[in-house]
Order: sequence, then C-alpha cells, then structure tokens
Amino acid sequence: MPSILTLRRRDPWWGLEGPAARRRHRRERILSFLAFVASCLAIAGAGIVWSVQLGFAAMLGFHLHLVIG
Repeated sequence: MPSILTLRRRDPWWGLEGPAARRRHRRERILSFLAFVASCLAIAGAGIVWSVQLGFAAMLGFHLHLVIG
C-alpha cells in the first residue's frame, strides 16, 4: 500500500454518514484529546511528587513538604 494512502486523514464516507456520525466522531476526538491531557498531567504530577520525595526539588530551592511518606 502506498504511504500516501496511509497518511490520509479524511474519512471518504464523511459526507455520507450524516450529522450524528460527525458529532460522534468529534466527541470521540475531544474525549481522546482530554484523556491524553489528563495522562500528561498525571505523569507530570507524579514526577513532581517524586522529585519532592527524593529531595531533588529541595536541591533546586523548592522546599515543599508532602503529607505522605
């Protein structure tokens, strides 16, 4: 299969599916984006807590105290 067809972003049946299918597709894209953002925030939060727990944040001048541990 040529690579140009694999990079195609538009659904060939987009105009024939109707407004309900387009709404569902948009909703799925928004939800998947929000899930990606939530996972990035969770990874960043875990990294911050890890750096505070191990003392890396204190070495950088951030004196934070965690209730856990």
